[in-house]
Amino acid sequence: MFYLLVGYVVLQFSWWAYHIFTLAKEVAKEESFVQRKVMMIAGEALVFFLILAVGVYFVRKTFNKELELAKEKKNFILSVTHELKTPIASSKLFAETILSRDISKEKRDDILDKIIKDQTRLEKLVENILLISKVEEHKQHLDREKVNCREFIESVIKGLGLSETAKVDVDSEIEIKIDRFYFTSVIQNLHENAIKYSTDKKEIVWSAHQLGNSIFIQIKDQGVGVPFNQREKIFDLFHRIGDENTRETKGTGVGLYIVQKIVTLHNGAIKVKDNQPQGSIFEIELPQ
Repeated sequence: MFYLLVGYVVLQFSWWAYHIFTLAKEVAKEESFVQRKVMMIAGEALVFFLILAVGVYFVRKTFNKELELAKEKKNFILSVTHELKTPIASSKLFAETILSRDISKEKRDDILDKIIKDQTRLEKLVENILLISKVEEHKQHLDREKVNCREFIESVIKGLGLSETAKVDVDSEIEIKIDRFYFTSVIQNLHENAIKYSTDKKEIVWSAHQLGNSIFIQIKDQGVGVPFNQREKIFDLFHRIGDENTRETKGTGVGLYIVQKIVTLHNGAIKVKDNQPQGSIFEIELPQ
């Protein structure tokens, strides 16, 4: 498009030069003719500059978008590399410690427990990466069933071993129609994300209520919050706030993307807003 505009500029100036030269000969003949020509050229010039401005805008917008995507992909590669190497290196070190030293059973059990945690972390990362390809196909079958909202959230958090960090304030009568396999990833990613960005205040509050034909599920934390200009972007693939070289929190930038995709597959929606006095509230709306 850029080269097309350059070609148009050259042709346009050539056309103007020709008419201006012609006008010089015709000035004495007919003043009204000259005025019509001037108005026509002015109109053409206005259209040309409008087209040029629109072209420059879209070229710049596309360039900035590609630049931002390239940066986010770089951050993703850096974060995935780190997230893969850390548990692998840690597990290797622990295993070498067991093999090379005569240690007590208590110490050995402690090391084995750490190895299991590292491998669980690695497994979770691989599962998230594989899940991306599934949710992007938009063809997978959702095996939906009605489940008790409170019991489902509690079971997922218990499976994470994070029950002590959660308060589930959900009416025992509320039911949601979901695919257990996929929606488990929604609860897991949101809860782990809330813990990751919380500081000293680790209690995460889950709540739910019905309004009309919709069920609203909320998770509230008291962490650092999400800047207003990032609230739409955080659901984009690879997107994380800040730069991977300086960021302190771990992650790959795929968790919230997966959450939004799965919620959308359930014909729902998700948004983020401020919690008071600090932190964030992620709210999921699901059809009843």
